[in-house]
Amino acid sequence: MDIHVSNLPFKLTEQELSSLFEPYGKVEAVNIILDHKLRQSKGYGFVKMYKDSEAKEAIKALNGFVIEDRPLKVSESVKEEEKKKPALPYWKRTPKKGQKIVTFDGESQAPKERKKRRGHGRGTTY
Repeated sequence: MDIHVSNLPFKLTEQELSSLFEPYGKVEAVNIILDHKLRQSKGYGFVKMYKDSEAKEAIKALNGFVIEDRPLKVSESVKEEEKKKPALPYWKRTPKKGQKIVTFDGESQAPKERKKRRGHGRGTTY
């Protein structure tokens, strides 16, 4: 199970983070995210543990744990595919129940279709 750990001290190493999680179970991998330009920690990272039960125990125990005057925020990481889909643009949304659609001068809800005019774009004429 992947665990997201944020609010890490900037000088914390991957070995120190791994030793913090080892009392709760076997750690598979530790990755602290670095800033590419500065080569310094961004303050968050990921820990991968073999067993889900051990990972959940570690999350409960270490969430709020203070290291160098910084309380850690530990939670289960969410994969990109599992995140919510982005919202539809406003022109594709359907109105919610009880929501009124603003119209002008008695127009219908859907906009009128425009007449296609040939030769009036990009400097072309017919």
